[in-house]
Amino acid sequence: MTALRAPNLFILHSCLVLAFAGCSGDPTGASPASGGAPSSSRGTSTSGGAMQTGGTSPTTGGTGGSTGGTNPTTGGMAGGGPTGGSGGATGGSGGSTGGTGATGGDMPGGAPNGGGGGMPPSGGSGGDVEGGMGGGPPQQGTCTIEAKARLSEKVATVGIVEWSTDLQGLTGARIEFGLDTSYGLTAPVDLDEPNYKTLLLGMKPSKTYNFRIVARAGETECASDNYTIETGPRATGLPQIEITTQQPDKLSRGFIITAQYQGTNQGGLAYILDQDGDFVWWYFVQGGTQFTRAVMSRDGKYMWAAKANVPVMSAEVYRIAMDGSSVEDLSTAFANQNHDLAVLPDDSVAFIAYGQNGCDDIKLWKPDGTVSTIINSKQIANNAAMCHCNALEYSPSDQTIVFSELNSDRYAKVKLNGEVVWVLGKGGDFSGEGASWDNQHGLHVLGEDRLLIFNNGPGPQTKSRAIEILLDLSGKTATRVWDYQGTAYNQIMGDVQRLPNGNTLVTYSNVGLMEEVDPDKNLVQQIEFALGGAFGYADKVPSLYPQSSSTQ
Repeated sequence: MTALRAPNLFILHSCLVLAFAGCSGDPTGASPASGGAPSSSRGTSTSGGAMQTGGTSPTTGGTGGSTGGTNPTTGGMAGGGPTGGSGGATGGSGGSTGGTGATGGDMPGGAPNGGGGGMPPSGGSGGDVEGGMGGGPPQQGTCTIEAKARLSEKVATVGIVEWSTDLQGLTGARIEFGLDTSYGLTAPVDLDEPNYKTLLLGMKPSKTYNFRIVARAGETECASDNYTIETGPRATGLPQIEITTQQPDKLSRGFIITAQYQGTNQGGLAYILDQDGDFVWWYFVQGGTQFTRAVMSRDGKYMWAAKANVPVMSAEVYRIAMDGSSVEDLSTAFANQNHDLAVLPDDSVAFIAYGQNGCDDIKLWKPDGTVSTIINSKQIANNAAMCHCNALEYSPSDQTIVFSELNSDRYAKVKLNGEVVWVLGKGGDFSGEGASWDNQHGLHVLGEDRLLIFNNGPGPQTKSRAIEILLDLSGKTATRVWDYQGTAYNQIMGDVQRLPNGNTLVTYSNVGLMEEVDPDKNLVQQIEFALGGAFGYADKVPSLYPQSSSTQ
């Protein structure tokens, strides 16, 4: 084991090349690939990664255990053994419910080419390779991996790894890392980056982390030895939190991305918490104030952060490199932005902006710098004199925007060309118990006919609620199919999210409280912030890396 502390320390390592296996003598096999996308749009809860054909043997590869294995030695390669097992026409199944141990975590669906892995959060250790070589001895050879690692100068929990190898014809690579040599976290490598520069994200402060590089060329993998990197201390000025986990076995594993609305005097703050409540990423933007939204870019390389901007009209929008190496002030391009924004798959950004007629606009910023208006909210608010939009989300299945208009107690779905699809709420297109409430903010689009909303409530005499609404799109009825009355009344902001394992994250922003509850409405975890520590909207994601990245 080699500790990496100095920024320019190089490590030279020769390792054995095995077809569909790690280095010779490595008992862990291949570790699961990274999980879901960084969730610029939360999307729907989906099942694990699709199974792909693997191996050349006519027989089916090993199952990897009925539950996908609980550690990397049993759930890794198809067939379960350190050399990938017997392979087979369909590869290993990865288990009916996926792994539950350190390498499984909550990463949805296991690796792109491994077994199915089941629905998150129990997928992940279902296999990382395509079922082995179908019998015969593995092809062997040697390769060299040369690497250097350092910590970010701006974010003490971000590792930066650069490396090279003489393995020819690279088709993919990953870096496996964690607090021990079972790793559990996987960073996909972008082969187009100079020196294959890769960030290690999601690490706790003041800890020693293990990592290894796994490079792939076609059906051949080469894994380096294990190395270590030490993270720096937690920054001063971060909010103090208290975390209580009532049901650890039911907790949805992952990372909470949010921003600080109040309670910091060091500038605008965006940050990430892990499931233990530890700060694993943070950035103070000097001059920034009252951030309400932090969301990662689709490629996982940037953090967007924006302020509430209420009641003034001076927007603050920033795009921060995840290693802190750059901060772009895009406030001018996002003139009049307020409350919320959402990153689309093409890296365009939908956002709320003050309009010229007393009602907010929904606008679209494109990476080329152009900005267009999708719709003015007066159109969906009975031509009210004053409108107040406060949250929005992109719906990937039908490429629409769903946004909240507070004054009329409504949500509206619009196409990117401004065409209104429906209006839900008082006096809208739907009737029924699910079409009426008092005051609302955040939302989660669960499907084209299903919506989860944060209902603030009429006043302090009530508790805020999370309400799941099923829409009959043809009959135009709205039905409440799930309703959780929370433990607090939240007046400003507030958010909801359905998690991959069926739990629901309820965010009471100005109260300084987050609750994760199971489908039966039992508390799973509470995160409480010190008095005055209000925060913005929040997303819990299973991984800080994009799902589409090649880790093979």
